[in-house]
Amino acid sequence: MSHDRMTLFELKEKAKWSSDPEERKAAIKELSTHGENAISELQEIASITAYEDIKNACAEAIKSVRARGKVETNETPSTKDNNFTADVTTTAKDQKKEKIENEAKSA
Repeated sequence: MSHDRMTLFELKEKAKWSSDPEERKAAIKELSTHGENAISELQEIASITAYEDIKNACAEAIKSVRARGKVETNETPSTKDNNFTADVTTTAKDQKKEKIENEAKSA
């Protein structure tokens, strides 16, 4: 194992037992970069901690991992830039809003 990257287990243990709340949050953030593999560890941390800020950090990290997973699943090689993702989201919201407005006009 390289010194640059901690294992999921080490990060989980740090997030669960470190006496420094900022160190816990940093470990949670690092876990979230490991993708779907880290979700069970993040859920475990959230379930054993008594600290709301740590539970919230875990919930946000899980949400982030799942959102990235959905984007990666739906991407094609030509759409891997962040601007495309933002444009798709904006376009979908605009289309939904337009549809609602048109339905309201025809009612």
